[in-house]
Amino acid sequence: MEDKNIIDYGSWAIPESWEEITLYKYQEIERFYEDKDEPVDIRKIVHILCDKTIDDVNQLPVEFLDKILKKLSFIQELPKTDKPTNKIEIDGITYQVNTQNKLKAGEYIAAETTLKNDRHNYAALLAILCRKQDELYDSKFENEILEERIKLFEKQPIIKILPITSFFLDLWIISEMPTLLSTKVKEELNRTANNIETLGKNGAISKRSMKSLTKKLKKLEKSINSI
Repeated sequence: MEDKNIIDYGSWAIPESWEEITLYKYQEIERFYEDKDEPVDIRKIVHILCDKTIDDVNQLPVEFLDKILKKLSFIQELPKTDKPTNKIEIDGITYQVNTQNKLKAGEYIAAETTLKNDRHNYAALLAILCRKQDELYDSKFENEILEERIKLFEKQPIIKILPITSFFLDLWIISEMPTLLSTKVKEELNRTANNIETLGKNGAISKRSMKSLTKKLKKLEKSINSI
């Protein structure tokens, strides 16, 4: 077997470092490893990273497959990357996350929908939040530019993408954390209120205690809503 090809089984481009892995393939690998309860199917790893079908992999002699897996062993370690940044340059054009203003409604809803549908779709998040200077996220962008921009980011080496991916994911988590915490606290308050009502109906606590506890809960909820 040559370094990059498997004789008599077609041409196989085998990456040997994270520098050769695109954002698209990185996303696919993350999705593959997401379900830790499932046994690892090494054929899928080769399928993703070598641009071959599962049937192509199935036809390989075991000794060739072993050689491929040795070359792919670098994926067992996280890629090393530079510090987080809000900018990235592609083909001489700078794209950046706007840190001066809060997210507009269109950006927020698009990014939130993307995260809910697929939290590994970094390319779509980048396309939405990381744009050229003065480029607006409007209906024209969404209908005419977004898909091509997603494809542009998918083609980029993951080593180049990770610094800005880390930046905007950290920014998103920080900005959303107060809302998430507030929601969780409210859920617990509602659960506590229901428990108090149940205890009162069952006679486990007096009506006076029930009113006192309910009053305290409402006061606490009012304080949370004012944050």
